[in-house]
Amino acid sequence: MHLNVDKPDTMQTEKVHITATGLAPHRLFTMVMKVRHNYGTHSATATFRSNAAGCIDLQTDAPIRGTYSGAEPMGLFMSQMPLEDFAYGGYLRCTPPVPFYYELSLYDEKEKELDHIVIKKHWMHPNLTRMEVEYEGFYGTLFKPPGDGPFPCVMDISGTGGGIHEHKGSMLASEGFTFPEKLEDVDIDYFKKPIDFLLSLPYTGDRFGIQGVSFGGTLVDIITSRFPQFKAAVVINGPQGQCSYMHIKEHGKNMPVIGMDDTKWYFLNGIISTQLCHKTMTDYMTEETETEWARIPKDCVFRLVGSMDDLCSPSIHSTFYRKKRLNETGHEVEVELVNGGHIMEPPYFPHHQIVYAKFQAFYCGYGGEPVLHGKSQEKSWANTISFFKKVLGDTPRMPDWPRLQHVQRPVDNRSHL
Repeated sequence: MHLNVDKPDTMQTEKVHITATGLAPHRLFTMVMKVRHNYGTHSATATFRSNAAGCIDLQTDAPIRGTYSGAEPMGLFMSQMPLEDFAYGGYLRCTPPVPFYYELSLYDEKEKELDHIVIKKHWMHPNLTRMEVEYEGFYGTLFKPPGDGPFPCVMDISGTGGGIHEHKGSMLASEGFTFPEKLEDVDIDYFKKPIDFLLSLPYTGDRFGIQGVSFGGTLVDIITSRFPQFKAAVVINGPQGQCSYMHIKEHGKNMPVIGMDDTKWYFLNGIISTQLCHKTMTDYMTEETETEWARIPKDCVFRLVGSMDDLCSPSIHSTFYRKKRLNETGHEVEVELVNGGHIMEPPYFPHHQIVYAKFQAFYCGYGGEPVLHGKSQEKSWANTISFFKKVLGDTPRMPDWPRLQHVQRPVDNRSHL
């Protein structure tokens, strides 16, 4: 009896082919996949009936029960759910972006383990260079592909949770982009520092991209209106303006914020849903609080991603509001609507349906069914890579690395900060 994977050592975005052979025919077998992290453990399961030849093939076989349904080769990766040791409302940070080790076990009907393999997936391409940056008060992480460049460069902005989420930066850099990843800050003037730093590097040009999710998407609107170096902008589920939760300054003074109707909040099983509340910002919008869309250079192209099951932000409304305003000022806009919740991550990053919002001090519902969300992450990430390459220029092909043919579980296989 054997579990098999065609590629045990891959990048996180790469699909793998999992099979089981040598089984008793027409019997039930269960696969359990776990990934351990210093924040806790995520797990997914699927029970299959073996065929007449005693085989199970995840590319063609649908599970009888489990955390996903239908024939889906990456279903066990997409449907990872937190176990009891993962803090309620916690968020999985992958900083630094060490590989994930997925432990896959096969059990028979009596719950006896028949086989066990380990699959290694890299957030950061082994040939990348990771540098921690300090430049005139700016702190961040830079991911550089091998070679002299020039490389297209993309900056990532996090949401109200702040902090550095290096798995996104390392994944973009693994596609051939130079990538600085940094904290959101309280003053827009702060963003001049990473731009000046990037302009000083010998392997970057003067055309940059930027992406932001949640409040980071709102920051993308503001930053591109102040800095003409950005020619490609990706906004993922960003509110259509700044509400009172967003404490942003410019030149040391608080920027104006938009009012909203707080009575639109509601609770689902004790978890707050805020998308209807944030939607009312449009009704309270004034000339003073409106984003200065006309200040964004006309050659800055936008890609807008909106999640249809977002419980935190009115993402579909915000996406079309932003598209309307950008079209009015003559900007090129690409829109993608996806089946998912609030935070669209790179492929196979575990979905978070509930996250504790530290600035608001409540547990916030992010929405999204895990597998549909996972499929959307596959699609939207690939489309974002294509968008940046189209606008900023293609990237050199990343050289391969000596891939392991058999992965051993590390003594401590949890990702640590």
